[in-house]
Amino acid sequence: MLAIVSFAASGLLVGNAPMHTMRHMSPMMATVGETLATINGPDVYWGPEGPLQDPMKEESDFKEYDTFSTFLAACAEHGVDLNQPDITVFAPANLACDEFTSVYGPLTKDICEYHVVKGVVKTDQLGSGLPTLQGSTITYRRMFRKDFVDNAFCAAMASPPRSSYPGNIAADNGIIHMLNEVIYPGWTESSGGYGSAGDPAATRDA
Repeated sequence: MLAIVSFAASGLLVGNAPMHTMRHMSPMMATVGETLATINGPDVYWGPEGPLQDPMKEESDFKEYDTFSTFLAACAEHGVDLNQPDITVFAPANLACDEFTSVYGPLTKDICEYHVVKGVVKTDQLGSGLPTLQGSTITYRRMFRKDFVDNAFCAAMASPPRSSYPGNIAADNGIIHMLNEVIYPGWTESSGGYGSAGDPAATRDA
């Protein structure tokens, strides 16, 4: 009897082990808007400004990661919802937005909505007729080993000092492709600029 009591007190009872049910939960990510607010944007290198620094930097030395605060602020200002379900966002980082706004002015509602495509479209699914929230469609072309959407390229990786623009970034409600330039409604291949027909500069990051 003493032996039985001793085993019981030690918890060494013979019998079936208690079963614990593990609850499986779907992994939770952030929405497109939340993701863009927290991830690193394109990598930025010193480039021609490097040798002018004190101490001197190489052109290929890493400077910083860009962010998407300008694009996010414009979307918030114009009520463009980046948390709605099933969207693809072509996201321009701050440097691209700065270059655009210095020439064409602030990012309007139409421009913000033009960066949002209805449906989740990975890079291997890109094709003609990408319908945007703005109402018009984005022109897709495969050129110079890059995926072009209008005047910009997306989801392109490069070696320093060229910046990389990752794509296929998953979010709870869609997917993100980083852009090297701001895109805008009404662009055509005859509009000129990077990626236009016959543009020799389009090979500079090939």
